[in-house]
Formats: sequence, C-alpha cells, structure tokens
Amino acid sequence: MEKNIWVIKEDGTKEKFDSKKVMRAVRRSGMSAKESEVVLKLLKPHLKEGITTKQIYSRVYGIIRQLRPEVTHRYNLKRALQLLGPSGYDFEDFTGKLFEARGYKTEVRQIPIGKCVTHEIDVIARKGREKLMVECKFRNEPGTKCRIQTALYIYARFLDLRDGAKRYKKQPFTKPCLVTNARFSRDARDYAKCMGMRLVGWRYPFSESLEVLIDKTKCYPISVIKMNSHTLHTLLKRNIITVQDVPENPKEFADLTGISLSNARRICKEAKLARK
Repeated sequence: MEKNIWVIKEDGTKEKFDSKKVMRAVRRSGMSAKESEVVLKLLKPHLKEGITTKQIYSRVYGIIRQLRPEVTHRYNLKRALQLLGPSGYDFEDFTGKLFEARGYKTEVRQIPIGKCVTHEIDVIARKGREKLMVECKFRNEPGTKCRIQTALYIYARFLDLRDGAKRYKKQPFTKPCLVTNARFSRDARDYAKCMGMRLVGWRYPFSESLEVLIDKTKCYPISVIKMNSHTLHTLLKRNIITVQDVPENPKEFADLTGISLSNARRICKEAKLARK
C-alpha cells in the first residue's frame, strides 16, 4: 500500500507515505510499539492518493484520542506550539511560564538599556546568580529553521546590554538564550556552542529540548487541547497560556473566561490529564 500512496506535505511537495514516520510520532506520545501498530492498522483504511499530511495528522489524533486520551497532548504538541501565533507574543508568554516552571523568576517584554541603545527583551529569567536574556523566535510555518543570522543578532544585543550594565552599574545578564519552536540550523548550533549561548528548540539539545522541558514540567500550552480558534484566543487573552493555568473548578473557569460551562468542563478535564 505504501508504495502506491503519495502524500502531499504542507509545503505542497509530495512524498511516499512512510508508516515508520507515523509509528515514531505515535511512540513519542507515550504509546507502546504494539499500540502504535494498532493505530497504523486503524489509519490504513483511510489512506488514499493525494491525502495531506494534515489529514493524516488529524486522523491519527482522532485514533489516539479514542484509544489513549491521556497522551493526546504529547502527540499534539508540535502543532499546538504553532497555534501560539501569529504575532509571537503568546509564545513569549508561554516561554516565560516554562522558565517559571523550571524555578526561574521571570519578566516579559522588558526594555533594559545597553551601552549604545535600549533593547526590548522577550523574557528576563532569574535564578540565584543566573540572569538570562531570553529571546523567543516563533515559527508557524512547518519546516522553517532558526538560522545563524538570528543567533548573531541576539549575541550582539547581549554584548551591548552587558557593556551597558557595566556603565550604569546594573546586574549584567550572565548568558543569552534563544528559544524557538522550530529546529536550529547546523551553523546556529555551532556558533551558539562556541559563544556559550544557550539554545532551546525542537529536538535540540537532546536532553533539554523544548519538548523535553515541556514534558518534564507538564507545562503544556493550552493549545494542546482541541478547541476552536475563538475559544483559544479568548483563553490566551485572559492569560490562560498553559494547562497549569486552568482552574480545576469548571464553573470558576467558565466565569473567568466567558466560555460555556460544557466547554469549560471538557477543557478542565483534558487539562487535568495533561498535568498528570
């Protein structure tokens, strides 16, 4: 079957359907090898020539939701992060929450003064003697990478702020940190390693990547829960950024956000599963 099925990717190009890709994605959500085979078996009758990767994702999501609803947030994570847009401010707020979950005290969108100019910093994260200058680069187009130009730009700002702190006798940043929901190019990784810049992105670094940190802290974005765009925007406007921000009481949640009680009950239930 796989030899005869061509899949349309999100960038419009075509590739042959690869069951191994599906099974890897299912396994990453926390399902066993045997369970991933069941998912694939249930998916195959729905495969047809010209099916899109988005349609495959949606179908697999529905199957996982039926079989193991408690792991859907992990399967849905990459796309959920892409929903924190298009401006990127929601991703900045989410990054602040993620650092807070790691024990940092954070401030979002501050404007410290450098030696030459002022800079708006997405997140300032403090813990002990550590003071991180965190810059967030949001990508909502699949396949795009965070490249070396971004790393160079951020490090130059870090140097100006470091010199400014000396001039004005302020506590200096100890290190720049670049956070993205995309992958990093090889040059960006090499430059950051050479200059001592911390990178946090999709699948990088291996033990401290974005998805690993999210899974460790259970600080999943609220967008891992299936809802329409209007409801999502309503929650984000009310600073319900992560599943940890959802109250356990559905009535309280409905009153806080203005969404229906039935919708509030469902979201509270799914948020509780994601926090376990």
